[in-house]
Amino acid sequence: MGVAHGTTYSPMDEDPDDYRPGSSWLLHVDPSGRTNLSVIRESIGVGDKIPRHWHDVDEVVLYERGFARVYLDGEEVEVSPGASVFIPAGTVHGTVNLGDEPVEVRAVFPATRVRLDMVERNAMPGTEDRPPHVTIYDLATGEFEDLGETVLPT
Repeated sequence: MGVAHGTTYSPMDEDPDDYRPGSSWLLHVDPSGRTNLSVIRESIGVGDKIPRHWHDVDEVVLYERGFARVYLDGEEVEVSPGASVFIPAGTVHGTVNLGDEPVEVRAVFPATRVRLDMVERNAMPGTEDRPPHVTIYDLATGEFEDLGETVLPT
């Protein structure tokens, strides 16, 4: 049976393109290996934003706490607890915390390795002049691989 346990979040302070030490996340994949699904549990800190980016797979984000503005391919929508945002592959998207408490989300992917093409950045100190990059995240291990500069989807 594939039950992932865990409540220990890690600070988001290792990605040069998405540096948010006020936010944290927890990665879950099926420990039995029988499914190719993954879940990111994320706490978006007050004043923080998930920079605009896109993936090569679909995603659904479940908003569980707090108030946010979601960007989806040029449109912005405010969301509150209970909202579900369905994001097709190739859709540029991002989230901004609008409130005075963390925004709690769960993102579900049909993969355990997820490509993330950044369109904008939360630059890690010392990397401010770098353009947005493409990263492959292995959600089973937490490791990531930088593939170079982002190219926007066509």
